[in-house]
Amino acid sequence: MNASVDTEDCQALSAIDEVESPRKRMRLDSSARKSWSMMDRKTDTEVLQEMGVSVLEQDDSETPCDAVTATKSLKRKHDIENVNPNINSVTSPRCRYSPKIPKTRCSPSPGPSKTSPRSSEKAKPLQDVLETSFTQEYHIDEDTPLAQIYGGYGAYTASSGTKGSASTRLGLEEQEILARKEKFEPNGADTFTLLSDEMILSVFKWLPKRTLAHCMTVCKRWYRVACDETLWQRLDLGNKTLAKDALGRILCRKPIILRLASSEIGDWHPTTVTATRIQYLDLSMSSISRQTLAKLLENCPALRKLSLESLQLDDEIMALIGRCSSLETLNLTMAQGITPEGLKSLLHGCTGLQSLNISWCNLNEEALNILVNCLPTKLQRLNLSGARIMSDDCCAQLAARCGRLVELDLSDCAQLGRAALRALLPLARLEHLALSRCYLLPPHALTKLSGMTALQYLEVWGMLPAASLSALRAALPAIQINQFMFSAIARPTVGARRTSIWGLRTRD
Repeated sequence: MNASVDTEDCQALSAIDEVESPRKRMRLDSSARKSWSMMDRKTDTEVLQEMGVSVLEQDDSETPCDAVTATKSLKRKHDIENVNPNINSVTSPRCRYSPKIPKTRCSPSPGPSKTSPRSSEKAKPLQDVLETSFTQEYHIDEDTPLAQIYGGYGAYTASSGTKGSASTRLGLEEQEILARKEKFEPNGADTFTLLSDEMILSVFKWLPKRTLAHCMTVCKRWYRVACDETLWQRLDLGNKTLAKDALGRILCRKPIILRLASSEIGDWHPTTVTATRIQYLDLSMSSISRQTLAKLLENCPALRKLSLESLQLDDEIMALIGRCSSLETLNLTMAQGITPEGLKSLLHGCTGLQSLNISWCNLNEEALNILVNCLPTKLQRLNLSGARIMSDDCCAQLAARCGRLVELDLSDCAQLGRAALRALLPLARLEHLALSRCYLLPPHALTKLSGMTALQYLEVWGMLPAASLSALRAALPAIQINQFMFSAIARPTVGARRTSIWGLRTRD
């Protein structure tokens, strides 16, 4: 009996659904489709029923109209909370700090039951719910997506913006930036004002030149201390490009060791002549005009070692070099423009010259005769390689005038013969002799060099085959043969190192 009644009820319900269903009635009547948005306040009850949302049953303390209104408000609030996890006015039931909700038996209907905690709330408008939910304090569970976004920052409140309050990630970053700024803000007076100039100077001496130049722009006191001449004794400006009149500002720092090798130096036109402290100057293979070079040498009367390799010279420049009475080392390798008059003025002024490199300068016969007759008697090291017109008589005059020679390089002097070799035998202090590519010297004549007791090194590159070279080594056991291919006489730098000139550091 009961089974037949249930069957009849089911058939009746299905018939009613076919007639009253909004979806089926829409297809049958071809009417306009109704709005299914949950944000629409005029949602039909039939649509809610078909979506599985039942209308709340009437409470004893409320009228049917109020129940329907509360059901709609709570449903919209519930859906908004599900869509936006940031809107949560009720404590999350999954958080371990949230209060436990007593367990009750659920209603068989798909909607919320009468015992649900949501049914006891008073219905609020949607705008009030959105406004209050952002300001209320809540806890973030570790398993929720919101907790993964904040990455373990704990609970936040939007009103305070600190830990324990709801805040965005951008707000946290701004607070961290402000905290760092407040942390590193200086407090109190500048401690450098309490130090004396001597103490600041002892600190500045450990700084590189580039950093020291930046310190000069801090204040007037730092500029005055940073300009102290003890901080600028060494300057390495090799392979640099100096602007116009920059050379004058460099000389104002009063350096002692200055390296400008392979640099491009701008023009300098000083109005007055001011003596500088430069004693070691390297201008090898630099790009500088003859006028600027003349002004520079005019302001450097205390030079002790000078390198003008591969530069264009004239008689004025040679005369200015001759004014440096303290000059000991001079490198003129491959210099152009050397005339007999200029060479005479140079040698007459530099009487204390000990090391001279004048190789490959294309000296004519007159200049070569002046050289061998006017060289200082105290000269110890001389490089005359590349003087192809040098004869045996010139070599004999050279050996007779410079009896204190310790190192002599006559490589590529193709006209030297056996007479020149005999003229060199009286040099008792000679330790290093270079006769490379002097092809007129017979190999057996070189064995006579065994009588020179001070001779230690002999360079004969390109003159002897391997067999003859082995025989020469056997004949001269006390002399090392072909140990140095290139000469280092008066050269500021030797090898790959470019941080020193003549054995003196150019960088602090």
